Amino acid sequence: MPSSATFLLDTNVFNHVLDGTIDIESLRGRRVLATHVQRDELARTKDEGRRDALLALFEVIAESAPTTSAVAGISVADGAFPGGNGVVPTESMVWDVSRWDEAKWGISDDIFSLMHKELDALNRRKKNNVHDILIAETAVRNGWVLITSDSDLFAVVTKFGGCCANAFVLKAL
Repeated sequence: MPSSATFLLDTNVFNHVLDGTIDIESLRGRRVLATHVQRDELARTKDEGRRDALLALFEVIAESAPTTSAVAGISVADGAFPGGNGVVPTESMVWDVSRWDEAKWGISDDIFSLMHKELDALNRRKKNNVHDILIAETAVRNGWVLITSDSDLFAVVTKFGGCCANAFVLKAL
């Protein structure tokens, strides 16, 4: 995997870093991104102390990610993002999930719905599948490596031509 690869983190990676099962040092020096979906999922953590720690970690890992400069605050060329942080828009919108100012309208090629159907079949329709597919589709469409510890999501991303890596092998990448 090239050292210039861009990594999009699944929500579970933030939990693993907080729990110490993934060393935060394995993320240093890498281009690490996330979407509002991960931030929103972390914000729904019931335990207040854990929620605060996860959101602080999100800021350290994703929101301070180095990016190239954005032209006039609107250029998205070659990975430059408005605001200069590592929080990127999702490639599709889903009612009652997406933040309309942090999501794109999407492309009408059915990839989102096909990926969602595949994940539903693998994991018996877990309630957060739509969230996972918003993240996964964003990685696939942009050619970014999705880092996750979810084997079903890993299978879906690779089936649809995306690049995925197990969160526990970050040091080896």
